[in-house]
Amino acid sequence: MNPEIKSCQNCKKDFFIEVEDFSFYEKVNVPPPTFCPDCRLQRRLASYNIRTLYRRNCNKCKDSMISIYAPESRCIAYCTKCYFSEDWDPMDYGTDIDFSKPFLQQFKELRAKIPQLHIRHSNNNGLGCEYSNSTSFSSYSYLSYNVVRSDNIYYSYLVNKYNKMCVDCYNIKKNELCYEMVNSNENYKCIYLTDSHQCVNSSFLFNCSNCLNCFMCTNLRNKSYFFRNEQLSREDYLKKLSELNMGDVNISEDLKEEYRIMSTDSIHCFANIIKSEDCTGNAVENSKNVKESFNVSGCENLKFCAFLMNICSDSYDITVAGRGERLYELVTSGGSGGNFDSKFSDRLKGGHNNEYCSMCKISENLFGCVGLSSKSYCILNKQYTKEQYKELKSKIIEHMNSMPYIDKIGRRYKYGEYFPIEISQVAYNETLAIEQFPLTKEEALIQGYEWRDMENKDYKSTIINSDLPNNIKDTTDDILDEIILCKHEAKCMHQCTNGYRIVEEELNFYRQMNIPLPRECPNCRYYKRLERRNPWKLWERQCMCSNKDHNHGSECTNKFKTNYDPNRPEVIYCKQCYQQEIY
Repeated sequence: MNPEIKSCQNCKKDFFIEVEDFSFYEKVNVPPPTFCPDCRLQRRLASYNIRTLYRRNCNKCKDSMISIYAPESRCIAYCTKCYFSEDWDPMDYGTDIDFSKPFLQQFKELRAKIPQLHIRHSNNNGLGCEYSNSTSFSSYSYLSYNVVRSDNIYYSYLVNKYNKMCVDCYNIKKNELCYEMVNSNENYKCIYLTDSHQCVNSSFLFNCSNCLNCFMCTNLRNKSYFFRNEQLSREDYLKKLSELNMGDVNISEDLKEEYRIMSTDSIHCFANIIKSEDCTGNAVENSKNVKESFNVSGCENLKFCAFLMNICSDSYDITVAGRGERLYELVTSGGSGGNFDSKFSDRLKGGHNNEYCSMCKISENLFGCVGLSSKSYCILNKQYTKEQYKELKSKIIEHMNSMPYIDKIGRRYKYGEYFPIEISQVAYNETLAIEQFPLTKEEALIQGYEWRDMENKDYKSTIINSDLPNNIKDTTDDILDEIILCKHEAKCMHQCTNGYRIVEEELNFYRQMNIPLPRECPNCRYYKRLERRNPWKLWERQCMCSNKDHNHGSECTNKFKTNYDPNRPEVIYCKQCYQQEIY
């Protein structure tokens, strides 16, 4: 078998299917994809609302609740109490197959009838998680998303296990008393760290490890009392730090700009790949044979994946998952025991051999089912015997190929493709897709996505930025009663909420850490944080090192795949040159 060049039926660009790709498709018994990797990712993300929240009423008890589904959406949403009650059964919605119309159209109609849980969670959290989404085994998580086994988390995203009292963070693990962290793990009492790990009492670090009492530094390893990349005595370091008065907002803003310039001007390794073998992508650790994937830990034999951990292997095109094997085209997979031999589904929590399913858990041999738990051999939520299931499933796959779902702009979805764009229950600008693949409203509608004009929250602000105290030391508890006008005033492209509040625990944290009050709403701060990480995309580049002491001539000739766009200003080194420069 040889590599092939295919034309993506969505973007019309050519993409390669390699020999190892064909081997994987054969192993999991699916045809090769007709969408390129980027368009497959975009389509999956367009069904994944993680950060857009609304207040609406439960369709069953009518109580007010926080939901990922807008009040005017077609989705039936239940509050936690009603969803997990015994008053209803998803099996009651079971329906027969109709071979006169496309199967995926029948799935779409089924899902529209079945109540959805108002937010993504497993009903295992402690107190204080009402204003968060996709949170499990956590407590006091406020306006935070994808939080696992962590407590007192505010305005953060991708918080994976054993974090305590962290504010405004992105993709962290095992941190405590930390603020504005991006891709950083195992830190204590730190402020503004990017790609930095195992640091203590440090601020404004880029790509540093095992540092104690360091300030405004890049590319340090195992250092203490470094100030702007200069070694100082303990006394001199503490003296310089005390002179900064970082609790003042004007000084803080100057330091953020210094940090941005310092980070850009420093030497960058082409990728953060740690203790891994034969991997491409970024933020990969303790893994083997992971290709074109991002934020992966403890995995093997993956391709085109993002945010996977906990022994996921032999899988392609998975976004946000835990344990599993032989998986293809899934969004948010995990749960008790993991998932195995499953495809084309979202929100699977434990199971085997499930396809075209949504919100099913601890089940096996399901096809086109929604909301089932501890079930086997069901199709469109109807029970069959093992023999009936196998026979009917084969007929449905043949039917999907002979009568594919055709969307409104002509894309064809035979067996082997993830859900069509039109089946998504959320609008494009509500999902993670808008961050990785930005589109205007007009562009999204032309491409067949739904768009939702964001509600006018109409916050009546009670205080503007210029009236806030400059220093956190001058901030009184009265601020807890105010609605602060975001300095962007909803004029940016960051889904600005215009007004925002400070909550008591947050204020105590700012005082303890000597951090001035934020001048932007949580959404605007989040989008600024995104600028400190790279996209899930790779470019072919060559090492930019010209240091002859690094065992090469005038220029290093090493080539690599990196998620640093060639048009960006950073200096990018291969792993060998970077290590010789830093260590």
